[in-house]
Amino acid sequence: MKSGKAVGLDLIPVDIWKRLGEEGLERLMELFNVIFKTVRMPNEWRTSTVIPLYKNKGDIQEWNNYQGIKLFSHTMKLWERVIEGRLRKVISVLKN
Repeated sequence: MKSGKAVGLDLIPVDIWKRLGEEGLERLMELFNVIFKTVRMPNEWRTSTVIPLYKNKGDIQEWNNYQGIKLFSHTMKLWERVIEGRLRKVISVLKN
């Protein structure tokens, strides 16, 4: 994940996890293991903030000249990558 990106509701930038190194990986692993065991993830991960960005064309006051971006928790994005990696190990997608 790229550094310097906007944070989600948990206000934890991805740079924090990068700088924590092995200690951060251990903490993430503990958190992710709790989520696996309890089958419950933090409620904050179910929420995002939508930010409208002007597309730099057309009337700035026209709503359809904007594109919305969602700000999610970086920790939740890391969780999604773990899940995706596990799913890819057991599921294959056939190409035509």
